[in-house]
Amino acid sequence: MRRLMAMTVAVPLLFIAAPGTATDLHWFWEQTCGDCHDHAASWARQFLTVKDGRLQGRHHTDDLLVFLGNHHLPPDLVQPMYDMLLAQASTEPRFKERCGRCHETAAELARESLVVRNGVLQGRESGRPVAQFLPRHAKLGLTPEDVAFFTDLLTRVEGEVHSGN
Repeated sequence: MRRLMAMTVAVPLLFIAAPGTATDLHWFWEQTCGDCHDHAASWARQFLTVKDGRLQGRHHTDDLLVFLGNHHLPPDLVQPMYDMLLAQASTEPRFKERCGRCHETAAELARESLVVRNGVLQGRESGRPVAQFLPRHAKLGLTPEDVAFFTDLLTRVEGEVHSGN
């Protein structure tokens, strides 16, 4: 039992890395922000807007970066978190709609099953490029545009969970 308790405490700490190393932004959000702000993508789409390429909150329209820096984020995560929220607020919830029946979140899928090698998003174990795999995946009937959308989305999310940017 003590070993299980120690693992319960120690394993999450692995995801919050020392300065200058990778941080899983989605895990950080879930652990630090999720109790008040729900899932990051749903929250971003509901409460944030994008105007002229900049992210704005309802009450923090001038400089959301300053607000984020004063709202429970370490300085090295302010810009990556802003970038993640900007991408989420700018992206329609197609992953949840099309893939959510089997995959809980894009972050979970990327964390467990995907990796970028030589600039190509691949299945972690198969090594198969995701862009080649998706057209025949789960009989979703994906168009070439869908494949490009999901490959880009999952590549971004893989970066957010494995390198924090």
